[in-house]
Amino acid sequence: MNAREIATLVPMVRLLVALGIETNERTRRCTCILHGGSNRSAFAWTVEGLWKCHSCGAGGDRIALVRAVRICSFRKALEFLGHLAGIQYLPPRVCLREIERARIIRERAENAAWRVRDEVLRLRSFYRDGLHRAERLMARLGEALLHSDKEVERDGAWERIARLAPAQTFFLAAYGFVCRASSTTLVRFALALPEQRRTLIFGDDNGDTQLQAA
Repeated sequence: MNAREIATLVPMVRLLVALGIETNERTRRCTCILHGGSNRSAFAWTVEGLWKCHSCGAGGDRIALVRAVRICSFRKALEFLGHLAGIQYLPPRVCLREIERARIIRERAENAAWRVRDEVLRLRSFYRDGLHRAERLMARLGEALLHSDKEVERDGAWERIARLAPAQTFFLAAYGFVCRASSTTLVRFALALPEQRRTLIFGDDNGDTQLQAA
């Protein structure tokens, strides 16, 4: 016999009396014992076992009522209802194999969560460092343009700036992405293949841009 079946064996009126709740079988209304209000029509119940307080908002079935009034666990509530029904409630037994299986699944999930977290932190550091390197190189090339008197050096600086600009843009966008993305998106990002990550950042199908030494 499961929990719900045990609960239905206890008439609602008998349960209310056992819990010290005022009963009025005509109106099926009374004050709420949970929040101690004085409104005699706030707490409503049905013979089917449902109840609700229209003042404090609490409600549920017989099991929920026992747990709320007696401030007890689900198991203790079923034991109380079983006593009222004249039967002994025996919680279902869980075999050691199932317990061990649940432990393994939980540990694997926890390990996977830590791996995802570590990967997100690694990517955040990688993109941040790449952005800083690109900014420093851009600054050096800008100084070369301003202070070089040789046209060949200025032309070389412009070429290197042109090659560096896409990488700087990528690292700026990627670092902003991993700092602002939601937790769900970051999980997808950490688990994605490298060629798929740019799609998540920019929405296109190109591969990652790598910062080349300038």
